[in-house]
Amino acid sequence: MRFMSIPPFERKIEICDFDFLIRTRLSQAIVLWPEQAIALVGYMGWPNDPEGRAASSALVRAWAQGSRAIPPRLRQIQTDWARVADIFNIHLDLTEGGHQKRRGGPSIGKAIAVAAGSIQAWGAHPANLWRAWKEYKDVAHLVTAATIISAEVRQRAKVNPFGEFGLDGDCLPPFTIAMMMPNFVLALALSLQEYGLNSIPHSRNEPMLDPETLWHIAADLNVVAVPPPVRTVNGEALAILNARRAGNRGKPTTVAATDAPVTAVEVAPQFQESAPAIIDHASS
Repeated sequence: MRFMSIPPFERKIEICDFDFLIRTRLSQAIVLWPEQAIALVGYMGWPNDPEGRAASSALVRAWAQGSRAIPPRLRQIQTDWARVADIFNIHLDLTEGGHQKRRGGPSIGKAIAVAAGSIQAWGAHPANLWRAWKEYKDVAHLVTAATIISAEVRQRAKVNPFGEFGLDGDCLPPFTIAMMMPNFVLALALSLQEYGLNSIPHSRNEPMLDPETLWHIAADLNVVAVPPPVRTVNGEALAILNARRAGNRGKPTTVAATDAPVTAVEVAPQFQESAPAIIDHASS
């Protein structure tokens, strides 16, 4: 069993007002908890590559000294996070909706089938989705939490921007969210971790998330779990599942998405140019 080495927050973090939190945190480009944030994004981006994690964490830490170096492959990493978040969210939605009970209940294969038939994005075919899941499944709870918050924050920013000195709503991909609000990401990820460790597919003994390889959130981190949003699975997703044959994982469906159950959060094109500014005025 693996636990992330992230310093605990000094005071207990309990999030009761989501809108107040995001507006106070994103109204200025200051990282309040750099030690927790840098450690968190290190695990998220390089879960099983300790050398890559250390090198990328050093790059991010150097932003406070004016460096503008970006960790390698960050854009692709966040694209993979979005795919993993789609898979995790669909799995959760199928469980909460009580779908597919006669066919053994939700599974990663079924979630990937729905995602592949619903996501309107280049490269979102089953092979890529399986690859992304395999690479980031040990931090799936973390990247899903950051992606959920990123999507919600972007929608709110379109209606009510974060002010003259706040962050641009188009520059808030999951990596930035984890840097700016590690407390919120970890609080939501706690609930997703609980779900993933207790969701056991039909006729199997192992849960959705492997307890031996998962990067667990330590109990003494001082954050209170926040429940994830639950959505209704639409008719298109159910049609994809009903048409799916067991063992047909590698074949992409031909169903066109009109109302995808989960929309993958695309990486903001401005992020590579604007990311270092996030910590230009960071303070601990």
